[in-house]
Formats: sequence, structure tokens, C-alpha cells
Amino acid sequence: MNVKIKADNIIQKLCVIFAGLLGFFSSVEPYLVNDKFGPLTDKISFAILAVISSCFIVYFGISGRLYRKADVWIFFSLFVYSFIVSWIYYGFSIYLFASRFYYVWMIIVFLFVSARTIKNPDDLFRSFSFVYVISICILGIIIFVNATLTLKDVIPEANRFLGCFRVGRLCGMGNANTMAFHCMTCLLLSVYGFIKGDTKAKIFYVSAIVLLWFLIGLNNSRTVNITIAFTLAAFAFAAIRKKLMKKVNNPVIRFSIAAGAGIVTALLVIVVLMLPTVIYRGGVTAAAKISGNGQILDNVRLIYLREVADIDTLEDRGMIWKRSIELIFKNPRRTLFGVSVRGGEEVNGAYAGRHDIPMPFAHNMFLEIFRKLGLIGLYIWVVLLFVWGKNAIIKYFDVNNNIGVIYLMAAAAGILLTGMTELGPFPFSVATGVPYLFFLCCGRAMREDDC
Repeated sequence: MNVKIKADNIIQKLCVIFAGLLGFFSSVEPYLVNDKFGPLTDKISFAILAVISSCFIVYFGISGRLYRKADVWIFFSLFVYSFIVSWIYYGFSIYLFASRFYYVWMIIVFLFVSARTIKNPDDLFRSFSFVYVISICILGIIIFVNATLTLKDVIPEANRFLGCFRVGRLCGMGNANTMAFHCMTCLLLSVYGFIKGDTKAKIFYVSAIVLLWFLIGLNNSRTVNITIAFTLAAFAFAAIRKKLMKKVNNPVIRFSIAAGAGIVTALLVIVVLMLPTVIYRGGVTAAAKISGNGQILDNVRLIYLREVADIDTLEDRGMIWKRSIELIFKNPRRTLFGVSVRGGEEVNGAYAGRHDIPMPFAHNMFLEIFRKLGLIGLYIWVVLLFVWGKNAIIKYFDVNNNIGVIYLMAAAAGILLTGMTELGPFPFSVATGVPYLFFLCCGRAMREDDC
């Protein structure tokens, strides 16, 4: 028995260390998948991490008796189904096992099952968060400095990986939205680290939050800003409701005060996230005037605030959604089974008369799953969200629950919002940080203790 306990403790410690490795991997993922470290580095890295993840999944599946859980079998059926559809469409070959889709999901499933069964899930979160946050912050500083240096050029260099300003936004990691989602995930994890950490951890995560706030503000992603505002507002509502439970007897008054605090928090967050652009433009403009550099003055004017509610963007998304629906219902086979996760078909013809502008995905998580996996795949995913969401809602509204767990449930709900305009927590080839946090939260939601 003692040998088994020691072995379990060793495996759990290795799991925590591996989570930290995944935190670093997630931060450099945008550079790996774009061959910045070599043409085969991403495939080899994904494959190795997927194999290690699968070993841990088997261990936790047996030791935690997850094979008795209905949602685990529903989850498993999603991969079996996607594999069968790809097999039917493309035939059986070694390439069926070489798809990045399965590698990414092995890593995600590892985080889900380990957060659900490990003795101390806080250790898992702490390991992943620390490495991921510090890595993204270092990358963020590099991107910010490089982007600023490009302002002195007549034609600023558009290096989307090392940093530049494009369409008024700070861009790095290959794409402005990729950077935005990594920074958002980092900030949400930093808030959790601040809530659960000791004094040293709080100092570290506050410093990270300030830096990430500035980077997110300059990146100016509306989806990210709304997600952060929603998450912090939902947490403020739950935290104040929990605090008032023993002080205010009237439930209507408790709810009203907490709801008011949540609304004020959301509005404050939206306003605060607009400040970095104003501060940066003002600072760079002042420095350019002092130095007499007219080129910087011209370039800094191209950095601008984007409205939270942009009608043009909504119309643009509307055209993509409309075309995606048309493609989904093009024939019964597509409707039921989709084009498979290996299908490289893009959303063509979204813009009238411009078939040369394809969209890589449907810009909506549910539509993209419908498009790739058909009605059956979408149904499985919705059932999973319902099962996990039911547990998450119970834990969120439980005033006796751990405040950190309550926050994670709010974060999971916020992350789901990103799926309205992006892929959200459902990756097909890359994760951009978001799914990792979401499935850590889902694993925590399905624990039978509150930890």
C-alpha cells in the first residue's frame, strides 16, 4: 500500500511538472506552427506531448475511475466520431493518426482529467499558470518594444511575429487575434493566481496583470475586451453575493447590490482597457515632439481606438455566418457529418463578387463545429457543454464554495463567449491558450470536492 501511495505521489508530481512544460509550449505554439523553429518542430513537439498526455490520461482514467463517468464517454465519443468521419472521407492511412487535431486534443484532455482527479488541483494550476504567464509576458515585452521601434521607419516593418502595428492594433505571434487570446488567457490566469496566491505570488501576478492590461489595450480586440469584462463582472457579482450572505438577510437586496456591482465592474473594465492606447499615443507623441521626429508623429496617428460596438464588423461576420450556413446545408452528407476535421475547405464566397477572399473558418464556434463535424458532432459538443455547464452553474452560485473555484466558473463562461465570433475553446489545429484554461476549468467543475 505504501509503495502504491509513493508511486501515486511521484506520478502526481510529474503531472504538475508536465503542466508547467505545457504552459511554456502553449506560449510558443504560434511560432512552432508557423515553422519559426524549423519545418518539423511543431509536428514532433505536438506528437511527443500528445503521447505523454495520453499516458497520464490512461493513469488518471484508471486511478480516478473516470471510466464510470458518463460525460467522459460522451467526450470520448466525439473523438471516435471525428476519426470515423475522416476515415470514411479519406480512407484508412497513417495520416489519420498524424492530424494535429488529435495531438492538440490529447493535451487538452490531459489538462481536463488531471484537473478533475489530481489530489491538489491548485498545484496543477500554479505550475501551468506561472510558466505560461511569465513566458507570454516576456514575449509581450519583446513584441511591444519591436513594434514601437518600427514607428520611426518611413514604412513601418510589418513583422507580425516579432511585433508591429497593423490596422491600428498591436500585432504579434503571427496574428493580432492570436496575441489577444494569449494575453487574455494569461490575464485570466493571473487574476486566479492573485486570488489564490501568497504575498509573493500576488506581487508577481499584479505585475503581470498591469503589463497584460497595457498589451491587451494596445491590441484592442473587442472580443477579448468583452470577455474580460464579462468574466470580472460575473466574479464581482458572485464574490459580493457571497460576502453579503451573512450580512444582509433580504435575498432581493443581496442580489440587487451584487448585480449592480457586476454591471459597474463590466463598464469600468471596458473603459480601463481603452486607456493604454490613449496613454501610449500621448507618450509617444510627446517623445516625438521633443526629439523632433516627424515620422514617428505620422505613424503614431495610425494607432487608434476601436469602438466596442462596430456595425461594419458585425455586418462582415454576418456575411461569413450566412455563407457558412449555406455550405453546411449544401447537401445532406455535409449537414449530418460535415467535411471532417481533415477537410481543408475554407468558407468561400462570403463576400459578393469576391471569391478570392476565403475565410479559414466560420468565425463562430458552433457554426464551425457544424461545418466540420456536422449535426452529429455539434450535438455531442452541446450535450457536453450542458453536462459541464450544469455542474459549473451549481458551483458558481454556491456561496459556501471556494472563491477560487467560483472565479474559474466565471472564467469558463467568459471563454465560451469568445466562441460567438471565434473558435473559442474548441481548437481544430492550434489552441491559442484559450482551450487550455477552459478545460482546466471544466475539470475543476466536474470534481466531486470543492478543493
